[in-house]
Amino acid sequence: MSSRNARFLALFAILVLLTPLIAACGNGGTNNQANTGQATTPAEGENTSGDVTATEPAGDTSTSEPTEATGDTAATEAPEAVATIPDQAEGRPAGEETAIAAATAPIEATAAVEATSIGEKLDLGNLSPAIPDPKEQVTVTFASWVGDGLKPFVARFEKLHPNIKIKLQDVPAEQMQDKLTTQIAGGNAPDAAFVDNGTVGAFGTRNALVNLDPYIAKSAAVKPDDYVEAFAKAATVKGSMYGLPFDGESTGLFYRTDLFQQAGIDGPPETWEEFMDAAKKLTNKEKKQYGFVVFAPEATYYWYPWYWQTGARLLSEDGKQVAFNGEEGKRATEFYVDLARNYSPPDLLNSNSWDGRVAFGNGKVGMYVAGAWFAGTLLDEYPKIKGKWATAPLPKDKQCATTIAGDSLVVFEQSKNKDAAWKWIEFLSAPQNMALWNVGTKRNPGSLLPPRKSLLNDPQVFANNPILKGFAEQMECGVSDPAFDNEQWYEIEEAINENLGKAIYGDIEAADAMDEAALAGQDILDAQK
Repeated sequence: MSSRNARFLALFAILVLLTPLIAACGNGGTNNQANTGQATTPAEGENTSGDVTATEPAGDTSTSEPTEATGDTAATEAPEAVATIPDQAEGRPAGEETAIAAATAPIEATAAVEATSIGEKLDLGNLSPAIPDPKEQVTVTFASWVGDGLKPFVARFEKLHPNIKIKLQDVPAEQMQDKLTTQIAGGNAPDAAFVDNGTVGAFGTRNALVNLDPYIAKSAAVKPDDYVEAFAKAATVKGSMYGLPFDGESTGLFYRTDLFQQAGIDGPPETWEEFMDAAKKLTNKEKKQYGFVVFAPEATYYWYPWYWQTGARLLSEDGKQVAFNGEEGKRATEFYVDLARNYSPPDLLNSNSWDGRVAFGNGKVGMYVAGAWFAGTLLDEYPKIKGKWATAPLPKDKQCATTIAGDSLVVFEQSKNKDAAWKWIEFLSAPQNMALWNVGTKRNPGSLLPPRKSLLNDPQVFANNPILKGFAEQMECGVSDPAFDNEQWYEIEEAINENLGKAIYGDIEAADAMDEAALAGQDILDAQK
C-alpha cells in the first residue's frame, strides 16, 4: 500500500473551508486591468488590495473548537530534523486522502468577509516584476485533485494577470503520479501541477520538472530559507528547488476522553508502555470496543513513527544495506503487531483510515492516529461527541517521532508557458495566499500547516484553529530518514507493507516479517549496484 494515501485526508478538510472562504475582488499592482467575466467590480468598502478575500456561506457556519482538544497538544522534547514521508509518489494512505477530499467539497459563498490577517501582505500583481506577463493571452493547464478549492484563487489571479488563463485539470490523488507519468511519456504534460511532495523527487530526478532556482531569485514571494527544512528538502533535487512547498501536516494522537474516564485512565499515554496499557484497558471484545485501530493495507505509514522512536534508521549510513530488520526494528514491529492482533477491531484490519475515523467517532476505538484535519472531521461529522475527545503528541520510546507530509507546486519541463506557469504557482505561494489555503479564517478555520517558518511563527496563525499548535510543534519530532532519497524506496516499502500485513493477520511472526521484507529490500538495493 502506498504512503501517499495517508496524507490525503488533510486536504479534503481544508478545501471545504477554502471555497467558501474566498471571493475575488480588488486590483493590485500594474496588471490590474479589468478581466470581464472573472470578477465583479468591487463594491464600496470592498477589498481592493489584490488579496484573495475570504467568503462565507449563507447563515452562521462558525465552528467552535473543543476546549479539551487543545489542552494536551504540547509537543514532547524535540529530537532531530523533521520527517517527510517518501511518498514514492504516494504520501497519505488512500483512506485518508478520501476523507480529505470529501471534506473539501465546495460550499457556495454568498458574503465576502475579511481576508486572513496572517502573512506578509505582498503586492500580488507584482511578485516578480522582472518577469513580464505575456503580451498575448496564454492558457496555463494546472493538474490537481483540489480544483474546487482553487477556483477563487484562479479568479483573483486572472484579474491581476488578464493575459494568463488558468485551466484546471482534475485528477484523483491516487491516480496523479500514474497520470502524469503517462502524460510526460506522451509529450503532453500539463504546464504545472499540485503534487504530493514525493512526486517532486520522483519527477525531478527524471528531468521532467523545471529547476525553479532562476525564478526564485527574482521573486518577492518565494524565500527558500523561510520554508521548514523538511519541506524544502522534499522539494529539492541535487541542491536546486524543483517545487514550492504549499501545505503540510503532522500526525498526533486523538483519544476519547469519555472512554478514558470510563476505563480509569488519567490522561493520554506518553510512553509505549502507557500506550499498550491504555489500549488493553480500553478493549472489551465482548462489547466490540477496542483501544486502537490498525489497517493492514496502510500498515507501513502508521508503523514508521513507532520504528523511528527507537532511534533506528531504515537503511545503513551508506544506503547500501537494509537496516529495518535489526533489533530495534523487530522490537517496534512486535509492539505494533501486538496492538493490531490484541487491541484493534478484527473487522477493520483489512480496512483503511477512512473507516477508522468512523470507528473513533462511534466510540468503537478509544485511540486514533491522524493529522489535524481529523479535528475538523469530528466537529463536522460527529458533533454529538464534542467535548469527549482530545489530542496529544504520539507516545515515545527512546525519542519522540512522527510523520509529516505535504504537497508542492511544480512546473513541467514540457510546458510552453513556463513564465506564466511560474507566475501562477508564485501567486499561490505568496504568504497571504498560503496562509488562507492552510489556516483559513476565524469563521472557516483550516486544518493544514503552512510550511513557512514566518507563518508558523506568526502569533495569529493558530487563532483560527488552536488545535493546529500542537501539530505544528509535533513537526519538531519528525525524522528525516535518508532512505526516502532512494528512488526505489517505494518498492522496498511495498515489501515491508506486504509482510507487516501477514504479521498483523497472524500468518507470520513480527520478527519474521521484518526478515522477509529485508530479503526483498536487499535484492532491490543490490540491483542498483
